[in-house]
Amino acid sequence: MIKKLLWYKTCPFCNQGRLFVFKNLNANKLYLHCEECERGYYDPNQLNVENSFLTLQEDFEAVEATCNDLKEHKWDTLEINIVYE
Repeated sequence: MIKKLLWYKTCPFCNQGRLFVFKNLNANKLYLHCEECERGYYDPNQLNVENSFLTLQEDFEAVEATCNDLKEHKWDTLEINIVYE
């Protein structure tokens, strides 16, 4: 089955990885997750190192966000890119 993955920008921490949109199931909120350095960002409007966290040190369940999640959390105004895996 082909997955539809949503990503926003390149990570400002490592300047290499794409920031994929994920949903933190425990807190019911979206966050951006870098595919390279594993940094996370809860606020897409404040993408800087000071506002990041290391996702590997967090303890929560997460799944890839959907387009419906973007609408529900009011992230649908962001210029989101799509990649299919």
